Amino acid sequence: MKNRQIEASHSFAGLSNFRDVGGRKTEDGRYVKQGVLYRSEDLSRLTEEDIEVMRGLGIRMVIDVRTAGERKSKPSKLATGQGITTINLPFMDRSQELTRLQFFSMLTLRARELDFEKIMKDMYDKMAFDSQRQIQGVITLLAQQTNLPALIHCTGGKDRTGFLCAVILLLLGVPYAQVLDDYLLSNDRIAHRMKRMERFIRIASLFQLSPERIKPLLEVRRDYLDDVMQAVLARHGTMEAYLMSDCQIDQKDLQQVKQRLLDDEAITR
Repeated sequence: MKNRQIEASHSFAGLSNFRDVGGRKTEDGRYVKQGVLYRSEDLSRLTEEDIEVMRGLGIRMVIDVRTAGERKSKPSKLATGQGITTINLPFMDRSQELTRLQFFSMLTLRARELDFEKIMKDMYDKMAFDSQRQIQGVITLLAQQTNLPALIHCTGGKDRTGFLCAVILLLLGVPYAQVLDDYLLSNDRIAHRMKRMERFIRIASLFQLSPERIKPLLEVRRDYLDDVMQAVLARHGTMEAYLMSDCQIDQKDLQQVKQRLLDDEAITR
């Protein structure tokens, strides 16, 4: 299955995990439109030149799925205004958000019992089955033409953003193998940032945590996405059914998203 040229020539000094979600071919021969939906990590390191490039893309809406604490720690440099609206839809509530003190305490006092692979898989499960309101919010926003082009981002642009974009691509009919390709691209994009995070966690844990034990936290893995999508499809059969049933999204909004994000005609040749 041939995709269109996916990598557009968008270069940012302050972003490494930015990309166009478009360009993938669907099962029925259409293509996900390019220049309509983007994904990235947080926007706290944007340069003035980056901001100009971002504005040149015509982005009208930024959907920030970080927690309040994350937004305070790393505020976006892309100010709302001049045609850009930022919507905050945190994918964790305050009860799930660790303070810095709690995080350091966990690393130092509970280092020996921490299982980051389980923590990550539990997080993906919570995204699918405890964050339906936020998913509904994202899809409903994307159904409105006045909100497009849009950018979805979290902190690293890998897990929450990766999960959301996988949901959207599966709704649009992109084969799972292609969805997985897009999801796994983050590993190459953020490797340098994650290396710094690894060092930080090792120091914070007083070197009780080895790089190998930390690794599941710092990368996206096929089984993270496989497990959660298998759970979703086992319960509902299709992504559309999950979004309508669990996330309470009107079928009209789902059809609008398809209309906004897909080419009009299937490719017959």
